[in-house]
Amino acid sequence: MRLLDFHTHLHNIERYRGDSTVIAVRSLMPDEEADDRSDLYTVGIHPMDERRYADPGGLLLRRSDELGERFLGIGECGWDRRSSWSMEEQTALVRRHIVLADQLCCPLILHVVGGWHLLLRERRAHPEGVWVVHGFRGKPELLRQLEEAHIRVSLHPKYHWEAVPTLPFFLETDDSDLPLRTIYSRAASHLDLTEEALSDMMLHRLNALRP
Repeated sequence: MRLLDFHTHLHNIERYRGDSTVIAVRSLMPDEEADDRSDLYTVGIHPMDERRYADPGGLLLRRSDELGERFLGIGECGWDRRSSWSMEEQTALVRRHIVLADQLCCPLILHVVGGWHLLLRERRAHPEGVWVVHGFRGKPELLRQLEEAHIRVSLHPKYHWEAVPTLPFFLETDDSDLPLRTIYSRAASHLDLTEEALSDMMLHRLNALRP
């Protein structure tokens, strides 16, 4: 049985060394080097990254080309009310990511803290393409709003399971130290599935994202 970690970072990648049961998707920042353990990557400019890149679209395109078959999607990008960037600046940067994801026909991975109305507004303007909000732990009402907009979620490691997503969703560790197997065990229990069936479901969804 292989477990998909849909969104994680380098410290968890290091924990996966020697563990071939995990398919790890690392969220890579523009200046981060690829490692020799991650199976797949997404590449994006996080809203908490305070640097101003002269050509963000070109930079991300070059990084996606460098990753070759290990490139999965664009992001994480999005909105965060804690950022030093204004919401207008964050929106402009997100739009660059949207254009690139459309160009590459790949998923867009989103980080949202306090900008849900902006996400939904942009989705209305760009209704096509696969968008996935990572680290989702919101209330059922917010989940339904996202699903009505055809936005998928990757669930936070401590998601409360007040509602089960109806669109295809994913599981992740993000920056949590919670073991991936524990995350799968909890999810399988809430979904009344075996861990093997849940694993198969996640791998099928991953394959469906790739051209």
